[in-house]
Amino acid sequence: MKAGVMRAMFLSGAVFNWLVGLGLLFDAGLLFELFSVSPTPTEPLFVHLFAWLVIVFGVGYYWISRDPPGNVPIIRLGMLGKASVVLVCLAAVVMGTASWQLMILAAADLVYAILFWRAMRALG
Repeated sequence: MKAGVMRAMFLSGAVFNWLVGLGLLFDAGLLFELFSVSPTPTEPLFVHLFAWLVIVFGVGYYWISRDPPGNVPIIRLGMLGKASVVLVCLAAVVMGTASWQLMILAAADLVYAILFWRAMRALG
């Protein structure tokens, strides 16, 4: 993976996280309604805490975009975070506590988890 492509990928990951985090922060119901995900979260404190966590991870991806080789530990953390979102969402769908449409949102995290893994391999 070329350095420019890698930087752009992590920058896109940062922007993605910021958009999702801001969407959850300001109107989680609308975000879930757009993807027909049910049930809609009803605990604003936990939604807001999760939104800020998503935004903070986006800051980490931005840092990586500035210097991928110097931020391999943050890449590992990002990969773990993205994979964890996918697994937690999949578990919720399998247990019947969330609709399958949640996996549409989680699919983006799966793509980024795979791309982050490829970047780590490229960095050695």
